[in-house]
Amino acid sequence: MQKLRKATDEFIRVISLPSSTKDELNKALQECYKCFDDSTDEEILVFMKRVFGLHNLPDMERASTATIICGYLVERGFSSDSILHPLIDLYDNLLDCSRTFYELLFTEIENVKEEDDEKRDEIINKVFADLVSDRSRISQATYNAVVGLDKFYACAVSVFSISKSNFFAAKTRLADKIAFAGQYNQGCYWLNELFGVLFDEPVTVIDIDRNIGFTGKISGIVDNTQLQYLLMGIPFMNDGKSAVSEEIHSVFDGTGPQQLEKVSAQSKWNMYNLELCRQPDWEQLINNEKNQSVARSFTDCWIWGEGIPSDISIHNGRRVILLGLPSYSRSSTIQRTFRNLKAGIEIEKELTEEEIKDWLYYTI
Repeated sequence: MQKLRKATDEFIRVISLPSSTKDELNKALQECYKCFDDSTDEEILVFMKRVFGLHNLPDMERASTATIICGYLVERGFSSDSILHPLIDLYDNLLDCSRTFYELLFTEIENVKEEDDEKRDEIINKVFADLVSDRSRISQATYNAVVGLDKFYACAVSVFSISKSNFFAAKTRLADKIAFAGQYNQGCYWLNELFGVLFDEPVTVIDIDRNIGFTGKISGIVDNTQLQYLLMGIPFMNDGKSAVSEEIHSVFDGTGPQQLEKVSAQSKWNMYNLELCRQPDWEQLINNEKNQSVARSFTDCWIWGEGIPSDISIHNGRRVILLGLPSYSRSSTIQRTFRNLKAGIEIEKELTEEEIKDWLYYTI
């Protein structure tokens, strides 16, 4: 413990010294890492707690670096116990302190009448820049909070996405405030995307062409493209074997690399909400290999790949996903949004033909 504590003292001295160089900072940090093998878990927790405390440094870049170090360690398997609640507290305070700015910003944006999206974005960006730098309206503390929301979000994503318990601890405290600021703050935008993820969400999935399906749960899925590829990895739904390689599946379930370079895959299905079954002649979709483009007549019921699972409509307490022949060939890059977020689909029960008929014809 003595070695790590001394190395930590030196690192804190170096990072707190405005004249220190990046090389000096990196050297001091590496000395800390060298002590890890001979340190207990509790000693490393103390190290992370002390380093995270550097978020109060007046140099915002150095403060951000300190939190990124903690996020890096969490991603590599070290416990987040000593920094989770301090990080939630930090974001809670930043969101409260920045709220005045965002309330003023939204008021000014309401007066922007430009209809052209590109020009409107340019105007809004200027409104943002002018307001955040106006010390007659925005205090230095509020300015620092607005900047801090962007500077510290990388650590927040790492820590909040590493486990379901961390996710819910952060979401319970921060979700509403994050959503408010997320419209015009990059860091809060990504945290809002994270907090939109569902865990243990009941689903019913039915392949309308093969008349098979299941009830189960989905967890950790960020978008519907990821949902499709995870469904393609279920042998039961794909003639007894996965329709994607193990390498590709590992990207989407969070057990492998975050992305595969220069690799793409073709999706297998059109996905529909259960409202499809309200449409006249929807059954012409079933096994219609000769005219797969007929699916385009039902775009109002499509579950779009760019969408998110929480957009899928709920019936009898479950989000219902219907799978049909694709209307055209679609390919996607192989990547997931959040590096640490594990995702999966749990099958609880395979549906009988009668149960499938009930879903398709009698439950709406």
